[in-house]
Amino acid sequence: MTRASRTDGEAMRKSIERFGARRARWKSETTRTIMLAAAITGLGWLVAVPAVAGFLTGRWLDARFGTGIVLSAGAGLAGLVLGAFAAWRRVGALLRHRER
Repeated sequence: MTRASRTDGEAMRKSIERFGARRARWKSETTRTIMLAAAITGLGWLVAVPAVAGFLTGRWLDARFGTGIVLSAGAGLAGLVLGAFAAWRRVGALLRHRER
């Protein structure tokens, strides 16, 4: 084997290693981006479900006690606040996880 062919072979090996490293990094970053997008999409549900559940519970209590819309508004607002707090904590956890 000549010196030139050995150098060409070494250059080819290094090129293949760099390509493999770039591909692995791209695949990892793409997977993280997709997972982050899915997690952020779930934030809407995290806010909406407690708000709707609170409102429906309030409606049931209003019908049971004859209090108009007082309990519906209060329970819906409480559910909204609870959902917003849960989403805030979730975003904080996602950002901490992304920094690692």
